[in-house]
Amino acid sequence: MANESNNNNSELKAFFVKHGTTIVVAFVVLVAIIAGIIQFKEARKAAAAEQSELIGVGLTYLYAGEKDSALVEFESKIASGKLEGLALAKASLLAGNIKFEKKDLVGAAILFQTTLDNAGSVALVRSAAMHGLAAVKMEKGDFSAAANFLEKYIAEFGKRTGDKEDRYQKDEPADEVPMVADAMWKLTLVYQQLGASDKAKATAERLLKVYGDNRAFADKAKKFIAAL
Repeated sequence: MANESNNNNSELKAFFVKHGTTIVVAFVVLVAIIAGIIQFKEARKAAAAEQSELIGVGLTYLYAGEKDSALVEFESKIASGKLEGLALAKASLLAGNIKFEKKDLVGAAILFQTTLDNAGSVALVRSAAMHGLAAVKMEKGDFSAAANFLEKYIAEFGKRTGDKEDRYQKDEPADEVPMVADAMWKLTLVYQQLGASDKAKATAERLLKVYGDNRAFADKAKKFIAAL
């Protein structure tokens, strides 16, 4: 037993003599990787906080109802090139909304597209940009382009099925964003403007089926169908 123990110790010692440096280096590398991940996460948090701070002044103006000052602030930060990613998307969206209210449709469209390009997979921001672009196209009378945006919007964010049994059992999927019914109603009107009566009727019927529990849109859909 003693000999066997000595042999095991010798083999263990020989292993560390041969591979000890490699093991130490691997351990140091592992520690460095873990530290790097932690630092990266902290840096991302700091960067996100910095980005949020950059649009903070504009948000303050906006909440105070000073939209002109908010627009100047948002456009200044966008032009500075310091904003990126989601912060850029948010600032562009808010600025685009103000320009849309001012009937600056060209400026609004540019900003909404900037939002769409930088929103990533954040559904609320991405959907708002698509909704904004559709609204711009409707205002300009470009109903074909508006229909394209609204169709994509509904396909991407509309998850409800209208299945009453699933809804009763709470198994029906929920929409990712709250404006799908509004988009579906707009699409109904756009199809009507395009002379696509069949599509308009089908969309109104779908709206009634899926969002029949939304009285405002259900009433609109019923009246639309009755008037055909």
